[in-house]
Amino acid sequence: MPKLPFGDIGPCEIEYDYGGSPITLAPFLGKVSLKQTDTIYGVQEEAFGDADVDGVMGGPKVELDVPMTRSTLFQLELVLHGVLTPPVLTMRGMVGCDMYAHAKAMAIKPVCDNVASIIPAEWIILYKTYPFRKWTLDFDRSTQRVFLIGFKVFISQEIGTYGDFGTFGTVV
Repeated sequence: MPKLPFGDIGPCEIEYDYGGSPITLAPFLGKVSLKQTDTIYGVQEEAFGDADVDGVMGGPKVELDVPMTRSTLFQLELVLHGVLTPPVLTMRGMVGCDMYAHAKAMAIKPVCDNVASIIPAEWIILYKTYPFRKWTLDFDRSTQRVFLIGFKVFISQEIGTYGDFGTFGTVV
């Protein structure tokens, strides 16, 4: 019976800055969600009104949502673009900063029995990712706090991976 190389169901662990100075992002509460959406521009003719007679691919957009919970301040410093002077994490504003130049590779590894896969063929590799903040912290008697962090996935402009976002499976 066929199945996806990274499994059909289950949690994952994320290794940010894969191939560099990796930082493990885990645990999560809720689904880690990798999504790609193609932009399509409609070609129209007056005789058909708003109905498209053709379409032109405008390119894909890829993002990853990561619901981090029970995180360390070190992990949060990375994804919140903060400054950590233990025991204080200072949140800072960011405006006008290029993201691609600071983007890092990421490995998404399936987890089985609380252990991340050590089989590279089961991993998803994203070549250039950069975190952005999209969290809301809830304070009540029954909601666990989660930092929802988005990762913008850029198309690679590097030699050897030019024009690619990443791979399903890899070789080490």
